[in-house]
Amino acid sequence: MVHKDSVLKTSTLETATISQRRLGLVAVLFAVVLWAVAANLISSLLVAGVNPFELAVSSAAIATFGLAVVSSFRMKPEAKAMSRQQFILGLLFAGLIGANYLAIACLPVAVAILLLFTSPLMVVLWTAVTTRRMPGRSILAAMLLLIVGVVLVSKVVEGSLSEFNGFGILIGLSSAVFFTAYNLQGERVGHSDETLGVMLKTFAVASVFWLAYQVTQGVPTTLLEPENIWKILYVGIAGTTLPYFLFFWGIQRVQTERAVVIATLEPVIAAALAWIWFGQTLTLLQLVGGILIILAVTALQLIKPSSQTTAKPSEGL
Repeated sequence: MVHKDSVLKTSTLETATISQRRLGLVAVLFAVVLWAVAANLISSLLVAGVNPFELAVSSAAIATFGLAVVSSFRMKPEAKAMSRQQFILGLLFAGLIGANYLAIACLPVAVAILLLFTSPLMVVLWTAVTTRRMPGRSILAAMLLLIVGVVLVSKVVEGSLSEFNGFGILIGLSSAVFFTAYNLQGERVGHSDETLGVMLKTFAVASVFWLAYQVTQGVPTTLLEPENIWKILYVGIAGTTLPYFLFFWGIQRVQTERAVVIATLEPVIAAALAWIWFGQTLTLLQLVGGILIILAVTALQLIKPSSQTTAKPSEGL
């Protein structure tokens, strides 16, 4: 009887774990869709003359306010003090949104997205270095498909390198570094039931950082123009608060490598939305690239978790 009870408990735990992983994957995918919509609105705001750092200020501030309102209804008896790891996560988030918006301002959106989504390769390389183990062949094959697919979707092979801005490319690569560090730090910080509290602290740190910057720049008049308000609210709520919360929640339940690879669906979804909303057509190479990305993500999901190498949490980055 004891043996049967033990087997039953083990089976129940395994089922619960699988369910949590599936929910985590759904959360990450939903976050990607929200980011794809926001990418088109961010591009239109930047074209309208909004400063990318002013947009970073509004996004962080709206996200902090929204999470503070939600958190006020949770009736927690006491709040935990911010840890050093959470403070670092907040600074990484501030750097991520600032670098991402600046890259979109300096480069074509497709190129900026391409540079941001070199992050999956950085995650795999970081994991390999910290664990001193090479990724399996199946993971490497999926990553190769991923990189080729993102390159094709982003139309790099169809463009002229002479049109690229060296500073913009550097900023775009830095956004990938921030994205990678944010994902790894988020996995390190987030193994708890305090997801909402951690995200509130993260956004608060980013808000203070960017508000301190804005104080030196004066009133953001273009940002506050009436025709831009609804777009700014979307970017702050549905393009920052909700997707980052879902993504952070999701990577607590799946490996960072999987979450980041799923996030590379954003260029595909963003391109599809641009075609529907703005009539931007996809070339044959972009369609091929989108198929390769979907194949890479699907292949990675079929790989058993035990065959993947994951980094052990440690202090600091």
